[in-house]
Amino acid sequence: MTPAVMTISAAEKGKLLADLQASDPVQRGHALDALSALGDARLCEHIHPLLKDQDSVVAFKAAIGLAQLGDDRGVDLLLSGLRSADLRSFALDALIDLGPNAARGRLTKFMGRLFLHPLERMQAAAALARAGDPAGSAYLEDCLKSKRPEERGFALELWGRLSMPEAYKKLMAVLVDESDPHRLDALRGLVHLNDSRALDVLGQVGTETSDPELAAEARWAAEALREGA
Repeated sequence: MTPAVMTISAAEKGKLLADLQASDPVQRGHALDALSALGDARLCEHIHPLLKDQDSVVAFKAAIGLAQLGDDRGVDLLLSGLRSADLRSFALDALIDLGPNAARGRLTKFMGRLFLHPLERMQAAAALARAGDPAGSAYLEDCLKSKRPEERGFALELWGRLSMPEAYKKLMAVLVDESDPHRLDALRGLVHLNDSRALDVLGQVGTETSDPELAAEARWAAEALREGA
């Protein structure tokens, strides 16, 4: 999913674009991160050449940045990242943003691996769901019913991130249930939906004293939703 376009000054953007050519790979990497976060798809043409950067970390960051902006030209690098334990989660997260149809076969094979971390398997399922594969959606739906807290919680967040069927209804039901241990996960899923119908409930949750972290997150979410509206 391509993020909303953020605004910075022309001078700031010019500095970041110049940093893409810096001799220091760390400086190039920081510039890539910052430019990708702007959500401006027009920047893809500046990021794309760095897929061939001599520094492998910078090249990988370029693939992630392109995916965040909806550009699939770095898919091969992202799929290569699945072979690295250090890069795997980052690669999968970018593939969730992109949902490349051409990667469905590789993602399906990856999901079937033995001894794969459950959350990484869920990330792969989410990327498949984004690509329209019903097997990915079905797997995430099963995880919504999981007895393992980390699986159910992550599934709730992903359900909102992917705007899955009845996401608003499912997540709101968890958020308003004060006995449910996954209210914060449901809230994070609701933030992805950016649905103004949640404002009243977010306001109520933001005044709760029993869970200060949840209340603070609800207040932030309400403010972000108002600004987005």
